[in-house]
Amino acid sequence: MPDRPDGPDPVTEARFALHRGLPWQGPGSDATTRRLLELAGPLPGRRPRVLDAGCGPGRAALLLAEEAGARVTAVDVHQPFLDELTAAAASRGLGERITALNRSMDRLPFPDHSFDVIWSEGAVHTVGFETALRSWRRLLAPGGVLVVTEIEWTTNTPSTQARAFWDPVYPLRTSAANADAARAAGYWVDAHWPLPESDWWNEYYTPLGERIARVDPADPAHPGMGQALAAARAEITLRRHHGSDYDYAGYVLHPAATPSDTVSGATSRTASRTGTGTTGVEMPAPRDTPAGTPAPRHTPTGAPVPGAPAAPVGTTAATHPHLLTNRKTMNTSWTTRPETAADVTAIREINTAAFPTGLEAGIVDALRADPEAWIDGLSLLAEAPDGTPVAHALLTRCHVDGAPALTLGPCAVLPSAQRTGAGSAAIRAGLDAARARGEGLVLVLGHPEYYPRFGFTPASRFGIRAPFEAPDEAMMALALDPAHPIPTGTIEYPAAFGV
Repeated sequence: MPDRPDGPDPVTEARFALHRGLPWQGPGSDATTRRLLELAGPLPGRRPRVLDAGCGPGRAALLLAEEAGARVTAVDVHQPFLDELTAAAASRGLGERITALNRSMDRLPFPDHSFDVIWSEGAVHTVGFETALRSWRRLLAPGGVLVVTEIEWTTNTPSTQARAFWDPVYPLRTSAANADAARAAGYWVDAHWPLPESDWWNEYYTPLGERIARVDPADPAHPGMGQALAAARAEITLRRHHGSDYDYAGYVLHPAATPSDTVSGATSRTASRTGTGTTGVEMPAPRDTPAGTPAPRHTPTGAPVPGAPAAPVGTTAATHPHLLTNRKTMNTSWTTRPETAADVTAIREINTAAFPTGLEAGIVDALRADPEAWIDGLSLLAEAPDGTPVAHALLTRCHVDGAPALTLGPCAVLPSAQRTGAGSAAIRAGLDAARARGEGLVLVLGHPEYYPRFGFTPASRFGIRAPFEAPDEAMMALALDPAHPIPTGTIEYPAAFGV
């Protein structure tokens, strides 16, 4: 992972030369960028303004411009990286969407509220996590989001070898300490996601190792190459033997609301997502479709659709929600598992507590009794640290003009665990289990500002429609495997939904 200092240094310049042209300059992947984009939820506006800080050759900048339709300002202090990005953007027809600037990440000249999104993968260590978060806070527009990856300890007792390597160059902290630092800098933590091991090896260390084998340590054009090679070999060896002590993790952060974050009476995206102006980490308590909305007697997810009033969850709005003493905090270590026969009562109690009537609990029981709808292993629970089930997500068989698909819901969270990430954990576990089974398509009817974080998009884009009137943005689909054929036509729900 090359540094990005302001001034030239023989070893640093050799590190840049060693990494030039590699797919990644640190652990990462396009899949991780997409996952972080999914966790960030819908970006503000049709063409969100994105700052890619420490962009390197611009893999993330290119993806954000191409797939999220963003206008990206990409900054870095290594001009060859910026030249590489500019050339790549031009070749892909993205030249008008990406502006590459030679700037230091901690001394950015942009006016306050210039960006809807600030993005930084694998670069924040060059200026420090807290320094970056504090200096970037003013640049985010109301409703904006900061997505950053940071290297951190995964244990409170890392090995002596790992400490000896990292302490002199960049003292690491645990995820809990980083979350505390984010809150102290004026953010609340919406998501924390450790990068997969393949991002270290497949995308970074394997190509780097192949480059190391070909480079001459006595290269006269780069007098620091011998030291650069030794440092890279030491880093790879440390990861091989002590990699369980540390990891890269993505953070999705939202600025805590302040009076200045309200512009012309418009509250932040966080407040609009929850309907309460509080944390936005989890959806409000699920509700049925409001009276008068043409829809089935139950929305298959149990989540609100546009027009539904938000359900109160027992917390109060405040200008600084991260300072609320009764605020539920994001738990990043929920345990998830499939339901067993012993969980039937607990699942019924979760649904009964989450919804105003027992309708959803009855639907779950009816789905469980329907052999054409029920699929073992796709009813998932999230557990509290003491093993108590607190959230439930269910996927069952449906069809699209006769072709098999899955429908997500009901989904429910105990009121005491709402807005903690438990519901999201259960849903992601369910989607992962469905993907592992080789399923190709999941459908959901729910809030369009919540479910896109899991990758859902309007089903109409796939040529799929509901068998009832529903807002286009609320009827969503997720293709689990892009190579799997996606059927088109009308959804056929299980009988339990009464559609």
